[in-house]
Amino acid sequence: MLMTKKQFQDSIRARNPMNVWFLGKKIENLTAFPPLAASFNAISKVYELAQRPAWKDLITVKSHLNGEDVSIYNAPLRSAEDANRKTRAARALAEVIGCCTHRCTGSEAFAGLGPACYDMDHDLGTHYFERFMTFLDYVQKHDLTCTVTVTDVKGLRTLPPHAQPDKDMYVHVDEIRDDGIVISGFKCNQTGILFAHEIVIVPTTNMKPEDKDFAVACAVPADSPGITFVLGRTPQDKRFFEVNDDIEGIDLGKKYADHQALVYFDKVFVPNDRVFLCGEVKYVGRLLSYFTAVHRLTAGGCKAGGCSALCGAASLIADMIGVQKAGHIRTKLTEMSMTAETVYGLSLASGVEGFQHPSGFWIPNPLMSHTCKYTCTKIPFDAVRYARDILAGFGETAPSEMDMRSAGVGSICQRAFNPGNPDYTALDRLRASRFIEHMVRGSNWTAMALHGGGNQEASTVMARMYTDWDYVKELVKVAAGIEKDTAKAEEFLDSIGKRKGRICNYGDLPKIDKN
Repeated sequence: MLMTKKQFQDSIRARNPMNVWFLGKKIENLTAFPPLAASFNAISKVYELAQRPAWKDLITVKSHLNGEDVSIYNAPLRSAEDANRKTRAARALAEVIGCCTHRCTGSEAFAGLGPACYDMDHDLGTHYFERFMTFLDYVQKHDLTCTVTVTDVKGLRTLPPHAQPDKDMYVHVDEIRDDGIVISGFKCNQTGILFAHEIVIVPTTNMKPEDKDFAVACAVPADSPGITFVLGRTPQDKRFFEVNDDIEGIDLGKKYADHQALVYFDKVFVPNDRVFLCGEVKYVGRLLSYFTAVHRLTAGGCKAGGCSALCGAASLIADMIGVQKAGHIRTKLTEMSMTAETVYGLSLASGVEGFQHPSGFWIPNPLMSHTCKYTCTKIPFDAVRYARDILAGFGETAPSEMDMRSAGVGSICQRAFNPGNPDYTALDRLRASRFIEHMVRGSNWTAMALHGGGNQEASTVMARMYTDWDYVKELVKVAAGIEKDTAKAEEFLDSIGKRKGRICNYGDLPKIDKN
């Protein structure tokens, strides 16, 4: 059953007390804590939109498990159409809230765990897939928000997990009991985790046999005993305390945002039915391959929506101050729009060019997906630079809303910041200016463009792995006459037609329909 906005908010308030800290103090009430208000608004908005008929086909689907309408964030991709729906939803939601939806990473953990669990059951005779699908059915029926913890803090990067002086640098299994496991360790960069119902834990990197204790994937309720959270800072976090009856909160930029936290699992118990990988180091890389193919597809849709919103704000500023017809302004705005379309197109293409796993899960084309994420680490920053350029220096250093409204200097500030356009006031200009400031330096949007879903090098490594280097070299051998065996050359020409333009090498992924 899909939850309403109110039901979601009530469910978060009903959780057990959590050990959450910020600026050296414990947060007693997360939903009433000012620096988390915009984040709570954002995820609440996602639940609200799921109830609107105009959004239903975009962000809900029929579950293949129970036949009910469920959030796309709780439904595995089962076709190219599903993959494209995820991209379109990511873009549309980013255009509305301009930040992370808080639910995407959980859905991508499901996308990786499903086929990986299936593979382990097939090869090893385990029962992980049944466990996982039972858990997924539970999540769907209760419309829960799930987040995934991927990034371990890693300690000294030259040492593998088992050689770290402090074992907690990677989440690991402390104890295996008859009824479950006990885990400990750090995870960082966890977006939206404080308003999640469930935390899904997966490894962060390939592992060797010596790292067996660190090869663990499981799920725990966010309010489980033994978990400590430390809320990360943003340049705007203290501005939330300024909002009151006299101050609208314009300096926040917008009413939606996300949050990140450091997480410490201190001997947290996980029952067997929530353990999906435990010691099977051979399958860690495969799990991450499945996971990142979907995770990095989503980045294109998400960043396309953010770029569109940023382009809109810059265009609005140009209208306000009368420079909208200047040639260089029009060129910059058009390039911003094209940036959005570039990453959006890559995301859609990776979904269409994917393949069906025997489990029924749809895996996006990994080469295109990682290319999409790599592009997201680069060209959105041109859009950021253009937005700040169009905003101009006075927009960057604008007086605060409190100064604009003050009895002492309010009239002076508003006269100075008046855009000169009768359709807009000084406060309207401040709203648009702060929106841009929030996107480009006040929030974590740019950090997520660079690091969310993996940084530039991580995408490059995966793209290199999935590029069929033998194939592209053979293209030239045949085209240039280097290949002297005519029959072999003709056979290769036929293979080009069968590949339909794909140069992706799916690697050692087993039993996959690549057509």
